[in-house]
Amino acid sequence: MSFNAAAVGRYMSDLSYKLHNNLEMANILCRIADDLETFGTPFGKRWKDFNSFEKKVILECKRQMEAR
Repeated sequence: MSFNAAAVGRYMSDLSYKLHNNLEMANILCRIADDLETFGTPFGKRWKDFNSFEKKVILECKRQMEAR
């Protein structure tokens, strides 16, 4: 899987601030965005470390970010 994890993480962080009516999803986005900061670093998260739900959220946010 090749993508700019830091850019997707920033997009997810920005998106989380816009979710005033869904705090649970805002928290999920923030947590995943934090994990993406370490993506690909020697001791950071790997793609296999994300569960299927998190992968779907990441890929959907990536798709939305690229569509902008």
